[in-house]
Amino acid sequence: MCFKKTTFFLPLILFSVVLSNAQTAPLKIEQNPKLDTLLQLKMSWDKETFENSYYTIQLHYGGIQIAKEIQERFQKKFPHIPTDLSFETPNYKVQSGEYKNELFAIKTLDSIKPYFPSAFLLKRKRAL
Repeated sequence: MCFKKTTFFLPLILFSVVLSNAQTAPLKIEQNPKLDTLLQLKMSWDKETFENSYYTIQLHYGGIQIAKEIQERFQKKFPHIPTDLSFETPNYKVQSGEYKNELFAIKTLDSIKPYFPSAFLLKRKRAL
């Protein structure tokens, strides 16, 4: 009885060992050379985008008088954060800070919101 089990399982074990050894053949991957060029283009585009974009907090968009008042009030409350007053037809904008890190910009916005409830985060791109 034991001999019958051995003769049945021995070929099965040998067959599975042969199959497991057959899986060790080297793998050859052929890649289109255009893929490397495309990858380089993507990396340079991402780098340019990162270097030229930033987050800022917009405090006001409207008339010049209110814009000046908001900028002055903001500078008194947050003297460590630079502000910028600029003109975009037909209104003036008051923006504060330039942040590369979105999370840091959001945390700063959260500290500003109690004093300037209409403030919001804006992603900007530098002019080249």
